Amino acid sequence: VPFQPSTRMKLIILTALISSTLAQRPARIGADGKPLLNRPVLDECMKRKSHMKVGNHNYFLSWREPWHKFEDWDWFNGRNFCRDRCMDLVSFDTPSEFQMFEEIMRKDNISSVWTSGRKCNFQNKGCDGAHLQPINVNGWFWAGASNARIPPTDKPDPNAFWSHTGENGIAQPDNFEGEKEGPIQAENNIGITIEGLQEFHDEACLTVLNNKYNDGIKWHDVACHFRSVIICEDSDQLINLINSQEGIDVRNEFEEGTNSIDIDSLPQLPIVAPSAPLVQQPQVVQQSLGPAVQFQQTQFNSAGQFNGQPPLQQFQRPPRPTRPTGVFGGLFNGFRLPFFRH
Repeated sequence: VPFQPSTRMKLIILTALISSTLAQRPARIGADGKPLLNRPVLDECMKRKSHMKVGNHNYFLSWREPWHKFEDWDWFNGRNFCRDRCMDLVSFDTPSEFQMFEEIMRKDNISSVWTSGRKCNFQNKGCDGAHLQPINVNGWFWAGASNARIPPTDKPDPNAFWSHTGENGIAQPDNFEGEKEGPIQAENNIGITIEGLQEFHDEACLTVLNNKYNDGIKWHDVACHFRSVIICEDSDQLINLINSQEGIDVRNEFEEGTNSIDIDSLPQLPIVAPSAPLVQQPQVVQQSLGPAVQFQQTQFNSAGQFNGQPPLQQFQRPPRPTRPTGVFGGLFNGFRLPFFRH
């Protein structure tokens, strides 16, 4: 006799399906038909999970939260998950920050994590600037840290932890998949990088792999469709954006995550906590900003991507350099990046 689910079971399944559907935010689509980055959601920001806090930044480690333990993301959707919660993919813009998570990855036996690291490889967005060439050397940046530049990749740097090997046995980044798949012809160069390669296969996103090539825990360039667990880090830009739009400071509004980490359990790490937030008087900031500037919607940029005046920059997180909000990222529209000018 074929199995016939009871009416109650059908109702439970239907309710679950409806709930999961309602929980998914519909993707916003840009004028070019490509998806846009999500705006932060006040309720999600206020109840975001924090597994650890260093200085003024909370961190969410997806594999430590039971609800997301077996979930993985591609780079773009990983960013959107974080951005819903006033966070972004982690930016290892200081050696101590990377070394802290290197130890956690080792202890938790995590094979890979996404970072906000990105390569500027897009047509007509300023990525062809002479000072960014070749882009695999000079075109890398932290999308989640005000577009801070990643040091050139053709020589060792104390702030970079690229692997000495990869799929092709050569130093990273090597764009193995992009070079392997090669160029294609497409109308209006849609889906084509400035190097003529396929955007889908171009290894334009930065992940950390755990000893995949017997190289330890190191940085690797991978195609952005690669799937991995994520680390989200508080985004000062998005927190300030919510504050400017809703009048609510969510910096200290969060919930402790399951299996949270006691920072004191990592005494050997050279952890340098950021300084306390610097609060500026609104009228002083207003004077320095001048007239309100209208921003066009973009996709990989952070707070400055939304229409209206830029949010008040009340919080700063040294040692990250102060940069224009800028517009930088993979599927963005209509801006040249702040540091694309000589």
